[in-house]
Amino acid sequence: MGKSKSRVRQNEDTVWVALDEVYLTDAVIHKLLARDRGQIEAMRADFENGADMVRVVLHERVGGGYNIEDGRHRVLAAKLAGVGFIEAVIV
Repeated sequence: MGKSKSRVRQNEDTVWVALDEVYLTDAVIHKLLARDRGQIEAMRADFENGADMVRVVLHERVGGGYNIEDGRHRVLAAKLAGVGFIEAVIV
């Protein structure tokens, strides 16, 4: 797996993935915000303050981009914080 504009290798287990390539439907976003807004807002603040966050787990989608295996709240919080990339493990 080589470097691309959307993914930069950090080590064998971790990469940085462009958030605009991580797929999250509007329905899932609304569901997560309705159910867990406080948790997501706390994570958003952590991203904005540069806190270390647990890596998300992604897998590649047919046709490009990534689906989320683990870390929907973190992905949404990072998007809300305006973060461009997120640390991930690709499975």
